Amino acid sequence: MKTQLGKQGWQCILYNTQHFRVYEIQLTLNDHANHNIVFPYDALLFTAEGQVFIQSNLEEVSLKANQAVWVQHALPIRCVTISPITRLFVVVFLGQAKRSNPRFDRFASGTEDKKQHSNGTTQWTAKNKDVAKIDWHMFPALHQEPFYYLKASEQFILPVNTKDDLHIQLPRQSSQSVHDAGILIESGTTRRLINRSEKPITFLTIATPYPKQSRIIKLGRSS
Repeated sequence: MKTQLGKQGWQCILYNTQHFRVYEIQLTLNDHANHNIVFPYDALLFTAEGQVFIQSNLEEVSLKANQAVWVQHALPIRCVTISPITRLFVVVFLGQAKRSNPRFDRFASGTEDKKQHSNGTTQWTAKNKDVAKIDWHMFPALHQEPFYYLKASEQFILPVNTKDDLHIQLPRQSSQSVHDAGILIESGTTRRLINRSEKPITFLTIATPYPKQSRIIKLGRSS
């Protein structure tokens, strides 16, 4: 259910699980340009569209699309859009209050640890082993990964620069497009992601708790 922030702005809870809560927020320049929020637990704020200023009593940072900040628990912040429309996703890690730095820790794809894999994919990783593993992935055209699962971590998957081209497939099922509001995958769920486009696409994944093991590849016939 959406909470209206003016006529065109709104906030809603997309997912609410044992480990995290995902909010989507839309701010509009001519209607509801700013929004004051505070979260009881450590959080991640990600800009999916537009540009926004994030302000606290200590500092102000500007975030463009595909950039993010860690936010300390109980820290009052103000989000001010400077674009006609700004879409934000906030992931609140329930029960986590370990972050002790009230300053924003900004990061983005292209600035984090980068890995280029032999299959043509590119991955940028922002690690916070107390909370979660954040990855940006860039798939080449028409790429599909093997079936895999995460043993004890939930995963939020969010398309970044694509619409309807990122697909997810579960074993013995047809693939389905991942909506631009993302999808939640429960721990232990086998799946694979597929780029249906003839161009590279980028998407974000957030896995929590931090995976003690990497992806576990499913061997054998899964489709």
